[in-house]
Amino acid sequence: MFEALLSNNKMKQELERALQSGKPHHAYLFCGQEGSGKKTAARLLAKELVGKNGHKVEKNCHPDVFWLTPDAGKKLIPVASVRDMRSDVFVPPSEGTRKVYIIDTLDLLNEQGQNALLTVLENPPAYAVFIILCTAKEKALSTVLSRVNSYEMEYVFPSEALPFLKERLPNADDGKINQAIYASGGNMGTALKLAKGEGLFEAEQSCKTLMLSVSKNDTYKALVFLSGYKKETLAPFLAMLSVYIRDIITCRLTADPQGTVFRDSVLQNSKDFDKININILFDGVRACQSALSLIDANVNAQLIAQALAIQLCGGNKIDKYSRNTF
Repeated sequence: MFEALLSNNKMKQELERALQSGKPHHAYLFCGQEGSGKKTAARLLAKELVGKNGHKVEKNCHPDVFWLTPDAGKKLIPVASVRDMRSDVFVPPSEGTRKVYIIDTLDLLNEQGQNALLTVLENPPAYAVFIILCTAKEKALSTVLSRVNSYEMEYVFPSEALPFLKERLPNADDGKINQAIYASGGNMGTALKLAKGEGLFEAEQSCKTLMLSVSKNDTYKALVFLSGYKKETLAPFLAMLSVYIRDIITCRLTADPQGTVFRDSVLQNSKDFDKININILFDGVRACQSALSLIDANVNAQLIAQALAIQLCGGNKIDKYSRNTF
């Protein structure tokens, strides 16, 4: 049923069991960064839920599957759209077994909109299923979260990522694809862009800017730089940053650092990067992973960014901040 969705095995098994029982939950929430597979999961689940003519879901033309998104040029999903959906819910499906409503994304619903959604989540008709996508769970009302089956999208294993990317980029060599997988931290949307050469330069420049501040032990500049990231952008940047720091370590310790993602950038700035204590670099890689775990645990992104900047410039380790501050 969910072969097209990579990894996420536990989630797929639970969804398959629910579908086979004929009693799926009335609401699901898929949470993850952009490119993590939320929409793929939503489409595959919707296809199975509607039953008849499920293939139309892939073409976005099934009459019983509805996507709730902002109006053109708007940043938020209007409350009026939620209320219209709420009224439509009580009209039985016209073609499939169920009606499916996909909210893309919960982050774009203000409190009033989420409360409007809550009223139908509390007592929907038996044929209605809601699939809610989000990137930041902390933006969801606790009352909404209590009424959904919630899943965090997992990063994809390299063994699955390589054939996935090769199928979509048949002319790309394995080395470039492996670099993209390595740099993306298992996020297939990001990996696909990087394998195409999209966004890698911007990531390189951002990592270089931060690490040059670190080389000068300029905590203030590092703090200002990292504080500019919000949760939805901080996580993918930290995944890239951990790769960049690893590449600094590799270039310092290896005579021929082949296979590194940011080799040219690191070597061009080696005089500055050589000033950074090697132990700080090793700790920095671990700190990025700790920060990603804290983000997944919905810890305030600004506090995480500040703690990371202080650690990279030789201050307290982020683990200490996670215990005493977060």
